[in-house]
Amino acid sequence: MRWETCLSIRPELSKDVDDEFAGFFEGFAATADPDLEGDRFSEEVMARNAETLTGRPVLLMHGRNPELGPTPVGRVVGAAYLPGKGLWVRAGVFKAFAHIWRLVKSGFLNALSVGGFIKRFREQGGFRLIEDAEVTEVSLTPRGANPRARITLTVGKSLDRGINLSYVTGLESVPKTFEKTLDTPYFSRYWARLRSQRDKRPGGGV
Repeated sequence: MRWETCLSIRPELSKDVDDEFAGFFEGFAATADPDLEGDRFSEEVMARNAETLTGRPVLLMHGRNPELGPTPVGRVVGAAYLPGKGLWVRAGVFKAFAHIWRLVKSGFLNALSVGGFIKRFREQGGFRLIEDAEVTEVSLTPRGANPRARITLTVGKSLDRGINLSYVTGLESVPKTFEKTLDTPYFSRYWARLRSQRDKRPGGGV
C-alpha cells in the first residue's frame, strides 16, 4: 500500500546549532511495520524513545563503515512520536563530514535505521513484536532492512526558518541491532555485496 501525508514543521534552531552542521535531514526512523528480519516496534516503544532521542548520535551504517567506524557523523536535533505514523526525527550532519552530507543530498544515503538494545519481545502473528527497547543511535545507510525506509526531506543551511511542507512517500520501517553484532541472512548478503564491490575497485578501497 502506498500513501502520502503532509506534515507542518516549524523548526526553531539557534545560530550556534545551525553553524555546527553542513545540512539537515528528516524522516521516520521507526514505524510499527514489520521489517525484513521479521521484527516490528510497538507504538509504546517508539513513543518512549521519542522522548530521549534528541542529542543521540548519527552514525554511518551502524558504525560498520571501515573508514569511519563508530565515529558520529551527525546528531539528532529533534524527535517526535506521531501516532499511527511512527518515530519522526530531524538530524544534522556535521560540517567535518561534508562528503557524507553530499551523499545524503544526492540520494545515495537515503535510508534511516536505528540501533540500540532490545530488552523484551514476544511472538505475534509470525513476527517478533519488540515491547521494550532503547534506541541509542540513528544511522544513515543506502539501504535499510525495509527497502521503503528512507529520508523524506533534506535541507541545506539554514533550518532557522519555516518549512511549510514535507512529503512522506511509502511506509518506512527500520532494522535494529542487538547487543551482539548483527548476523542475519539479510545483512550477511548485504555486507557480502559491499565487500565484493570494494574488492573489484582499484586498490580495493571503499
